[in-house]
Amino acid sequence: TPVREDRFLVLTEGGGLAIPNALLPGQLHNGGNYIISLSKLTRYLGELAESAGVEVYPGFAADEVLYGPSGSVRGVATKDVGIGKDGLPKD
Repeated sequence: TPVREDRFLVLTEGGGLAIPNALLPGQLHNGGNYIISLSKLTRYLGELAESAGVEVYPGFAADEVLYGPSGSVRGVATKDVGIGKDGLPKD
């Protein structure tokens, strides 16, 4: 969906204060940009990665990037989370 208008608000406890677009730097103007669904984009990128042979495991956060001897990425290590043998949550 193309961006149709920009509004920049400074939010306060009682509402918001609109800043006129003329006072904003060019980086905050979205003319020519598009609004997308982040969930649809990540789903699409996941499908592209899987079609290229990448194994994708949604729901597992990467904790560390693992590099090979040449410096290429070999994989990722996931965080050790869940319930320990003692029945208590792991840190």
